[in-house]
Amino acid sequence: MIHHLKITLALFTIASLTSLTAQKKVTYGKTTFTVYQPIAALAPTPPCGFAPGVPGYTRKSPNYGPGTYYAYAPGNVVKTNYDCILTEIRDWVAYRPDEVKQLAAAQGLKQVNEKTIKKMFRNTRLPNGGLMYQLTDKSWIWFYIQGLQNCGAKPWSSNEEYVLGVSYIEELPQETGVVVDRLYRFWNDGAHFGDNVGVTQSNFKTQPTPPADKNPNYFSIGDVFNPTKGFYTLSFDSGVAPVYLWHRYEKVVEANLRKPDFDASGTIGFDDLHTAFDYEMDMVKVGGKNLYVSYSVNARLLVDIVPGVTWQREMASRKEAEAVRKAEMQKIYRANAAAIEKYYKEITR
Repeated sequence: MIHHLKITLALFTIASLTSLTAQKKVTYGKTTFTVYQPIAALAPTPPCGFAPGVPGYTRKSPNYGPGTYYAYAPGNVVKTNYDCILTEIRDWVAYRPDEVKQLAAAQGLKQVNEKTIKKMFRNTRLPNGGLMYQLTDKSWIWFYIQGLQNCGAKPWSSNEEYVLGVSYIEELPQETGVVVDRLYRFWNDGAHFGDNVGVTQSNFKTQPTPPADKNPNYFSIGDVFNPTKGFYTLSFDSGVAPVYLWHRYEKVVEANLRKPDFDASGTIGFDDLHTAFDYEMDMVKVGGKNLYVSYSVNARLLVDIVPGVTWQREMASRKEAEAVRKAEMQKIYRANAAAIEKYYKEITR
């Protein structure tokens, strides 16, 4: 039993590491593995066609930048020629709401009222109000607007409203091929311009099934990604020695998609404390019926901080915390190097 527990804890650690430290190459134990490779033949998630002419985060403002509480805003933006829905909608961040409304009116877009939004996405993590426009019969764009109360050189000196996040939402047909394709594409988008990316599918209400289940109700796409390979779980059916079980993504999605609580999420991150944005994907079944996918970009640095604390002090604190985290992760790497090496040899063979 103790041996089984140790293996379980090691696997939990491995899963945590693979979701946090995706790289082009990694070395565990005495072996270097090539991981996190973009899929060359897979096209990016297509843009929606509604974007401003100039990225909002490139425009100068008296309310953030040097001399204000938002001295680092809007942060570092990775330079890339990879065009997808995420690199398109992030151009709205730092625009003013009135500007969004003017550009939407110029394109003849219909604003969705709050009652309709609540009815569509009722009590989910999708928007339940705010500024939203309908783009097509099956797609919408939503703007997260917030007043920055500490704009300017003094705290509480202003309450200027900005777009701090934007989401493109699309209703999907509940077909296995469509859903798996979207999960692949989000992962692949992140592999092209991010430092790490992960996708998790897990039914929202159902508890994750044990590793011995022949058709688990969850999976994660981490560093190692191969659409034709699928993923592994561990079974202890034969005793204390673990046995690897192989699953196809399509088969698991097909089974889970029949359930009313189908749910998936993804994140793209960067090894940079000053990175400007968080990139996310949410796939949610609403009311057990309609399935929506949401692609979101949110500002990380253009947010209110405690009055009296400048970004210089805030970032110094973040750097100190990051140094401590990295030191602790190195300890975990050393303690679990042999187990991680064995795991990676199995899933890459």
